[in-house]
Amino acid sequence: MSFSHILLCLDGEPHTETACTLALDLARTHGAGLDALYVVDPYLKKFTNEIYAVNRNECRDHLDRSLAAEGETALNHFCTRAQATGMTVGRLLQYGEPEEVIPQLVTAGGYDLVILGGKRFAGRYERWTSRDLPARLDGKLTAPVLLCRV
Repeated sequence: MSFSHILLCLDGEPHTETACTLALDLARTHGAGLDALYVVDPYLKKFTNEIYAVNRNECRDHLDRSLAAEGETALNHFCTRAQATGMTVGRLLQYGEPEEVIPQLVTAGGYDLVILGGKRFAGRYERWTSRDLPARLDGKLTAPVLLCRV
């Protein structure tokens, strides 16, 4: 199997490092284009309705800016790492529910492989209470998925 256009989904967490390494290696081996995606998830904003009655909009704006800055930091870190190996990587920063944004982007972008990292869970409770993206994406993608759980 050969790949020509790979999408790497980043979240800036340590468990994604293996996925980053694999994405760079596969893109180089196959001569494939590689795009790095960070999705700014609005999940945390729902809590501002419950917690902050005064200055709610300012809190939401601050949260949006903070999450976007985290995304930019993760993308910058990966792109710097890719450039050190001589690779050019596309940068994508999107807003929305990752389980909706990623499948739409995979279809629209013509990706033939999606790579993402995932956390290992100690038990059922951890899995049930987490926002396990690989599980939420299960069956929604039109391309093969390489999941790196560390």
